[in-house]
This record gives sequence, structure tokens and C-alpha cells, in this order.
Amino acid sequence: MGKHRRKTKTKYIVRRVVFALLLLLVVVLGGWKLWQLFGGEDPVSGIHGEPASLPESSEPPVSAPDPAPDPEPEPQPEPDPGPDIDPQDWRLVLINPTHAIEKELEMEFDEVQGYQFDKRITGKIRELIAAAKEDGINLAIISGYRTMDRSRILYANKIAEYKNMGYDEATAKIEAAKWVAPPGTSEHHSGLAMDIVSAGYYTKYSDLVEAFENDPEAIWLKENCARFGFILRFPKDKTEVTGINFEPWHFRYVGEEHAKEIMEQGICLEEYLGETE
Repeated sequence: MGKHRRKTKTKYIVRRVVFALLLLLVVVLGGWKLWQLFGGEDPVSGIHGEPASLPESSEPPVSAPDPAPDPEPEPQPEPDPGPDIDPQDWRLVLINPTHAIEKELEMEFDEVQGYQFDKRITGKIRELIAAAKEDGINLAIISGYRTMDRSRILYANKIAEYKNMGYDEATAKIEAAKWVAPPGTSEHHSGLAMDIVSAGYYTKYSDLVEAFENDPEAIWLKENCARFGFILRFPKDKTEVTGINFEPWHFRYVGEEHAKEIMEQGICLEEYLGETE
């Protein structure tokens, strides 16, 4: 009986202790919730789960590295200004209707295929003809150096042709000058110009005609003349500048460096020298 009482008493005490602990836990949890509700913050997260501010570090902030500087642009090569143009260069003498000469030019002559030229260019003419022959192109010179007296005769003959076709004197002179330069204005006075065609030209044509431009000889000359210092002097699209009709047979020596510039740019000598007015 006494033993039974002691067990009952012990159980009673345990229940009281457990009840007290549970009550304490409830109080603590309730107080904790109230503390959060009325301003308290979790040390890691603030109200509504937002991150709390962390204490500032005593160490200075690490700054982001400066961006790498843009690489220096590679220097661009200067455009090639082309060869110097010396107005006194004998190879660049300009003879045309606005740059006429009053007397014959002095020069030493040499012959190629029976025609006279300035001796300084005859070597290049021979080289051109030889190179064409190696390519199966046979060329024949039909005009070289021309005196002012010879130009006077040719010009008068051309005027007569147009007058026979019904042109009046003034118009005949204008039309004739498009094909035969009046004395003092002819490129042939320079000794640097030549009319050159196919070896059998006159078996195909009765006169100098623009259709020659389609012949293999004219095509070869236009494509290769600059290699030897020559240019197509009166291009098809430059008649308003030169005042002379297209002549696919007329070539003029200016020197290899100038010829290359002129032919590559597709311009005429007047444009190259800045003499277009």
C-alpha cells in the first residue's frame, strides 16, 4: 500500500514537471513571435524574409579592374600619290588645240620601220613590236614624226574632203580638225606619237576606222602599251576633253610610270596633267 502511494506520487511530480516545461516552451515561443512581430529581426534575415544588412567590412572595397584599353589601330599605308608630274619633263609635253607650238621642236631622230621618232623612244617602240610578235601579233607603223608643213598639207586635204561632201568652209575646218590636227597642234610634232595598226590593215580597211578597236592587234596594243611607256592617246570616252575623235591606232610615249597611271585610271593625258580647260 505504501509502495503504491510512492509510485503515484512520483508520476504526479513527473507530470507537473513536464507540464511546467511545456508551459515554459509555449511562453518562450510566444515571446519570440511577439518580438519578431514588433520589430525584432532574425540575425540572418529581416522581416518578411528579406536579407538583413551585414556589418560593413573594415577592409577597403575591392574596385573592379580598369577595362583594358582599346588596341591601337594599325597604321594604314599612305595612298600611293603616283609619280611626280614635272611640267618640264620632255615625255609629258602637251600639244593640242589649246597648247599649240609655233616652231618645230629640236630633237635627235631615229627610224623604226622607215618612220622617224625622237631617238629617246625608238628602243621602246622596237621592244613593243617584238613583244607583240612573240604573242602572234604583227604590227605596222603608218605614221611617226610629222613636221608642221606636213600637218598643213594633211589638214588642207581633209578640209577639201568635207567640202566635197557639201560642208561649208567653216564647218569643214571644224570637222577636219577632229581627224587631222591643224599645224602646230598635232601630237606627231612631238616625235613621241605613232599611228600603228595590224600588218595587213589595208587588206581589210581602206582608211583608218574606229572598227579597228575590235581587231586582235588593237586589243593587244591597248592591254600592253603601258608596259613600254605608251598610252592610248585619244580614248573613246574622252573626245570632249581631247577634241579629237576616238583613234584606236594612235599611241603616245609618256614613260612607263606615267603610262601605267593613265591607263589604269582610264583617263587621257589632259586629265592627267590637269589641263582640261
